[in-house]
Amino acid sequence: MAIDKITTPAVTDDSITAAKINDDIISGSTELATAPADTDEFLVSDAGTLKRIDYSLIKATAPGLVKISTVTCSDTATVDFDNVSSDYNMYIIIGSQIRPATNDIDYLMNFGTDGSTYDKNKTSVYFQYYNNEGDNDLGSGARADQSLGNSTSDQQIMRNVSSHGSYGKAPQMKAYISGLGQGGNYASFDIYSNYWHTSNYAYATHISGMVQANCDCVRFKANSGNIATGKFTLFGVNQ
Repeated sequence: MAIDKITTPAVTDDSITAAKINDDIISGSTELATAPADTDEFLVSDAGTLKRIDYSLIKATAPGLVKISTVTCSDTATVDFDNVSSDYNMYIIIGSQIRPATNDIDYLMNFGTDGSTYDKNKTSVYFQYYNNEGDNDLGSGARADQSLGNSTSDQQIMRNVSSHGSYGKAPQMKAYISGLGQGGNYASFDIYSNYWHTSNYAYATHISGMVQANCDCVRFKANSGNIATGKFTLFGVNQ
């Protein structure tokens, strides 16, 4: 006996119900053997109404660091991270083996919003810790001259840095910054560095402060000459 084809008028709104769907509609379909892409779609019932949703909206987000971008220095004048998004409340910037091209320089940083002007007001406190290679001149203390008070000046993060040729003595830095790209005032920064001083001292610095203005850009540079080698990497923090 011939079976008539289903024609468009025969399938009306609401005529295909759950009772007409076979139990193997999922298990009988082609398997997706990897995690869905962010734009893969699912059907969900929103208070009884079928809607589609992207996987990106329901996937679990593991805590940890998400790499955003890296600047590799090769006689580089400035390292800029511009137009940082509001996706993360906290960002971390790691600088490794950032050897200056010129001996006896200071490393500086500042904040901006337009990717070209870095002059946001900052209030900070600057700590330093040091010991010379002979292990007989250990010291520490705060530096009033580099602790800013509502100033647009560049924030010093290292001073009298040696351009020593050994990578083992090249500076490193970890900058923790919250509030970038969030709008409003008072982003905060907490920066740790260690480096080889021109007078053969091992130095460590800790600078902590507030940016008293809206900002979504960060710049690092030397006060004289360029950055010969090293890497700066920006991470977002999933909390």
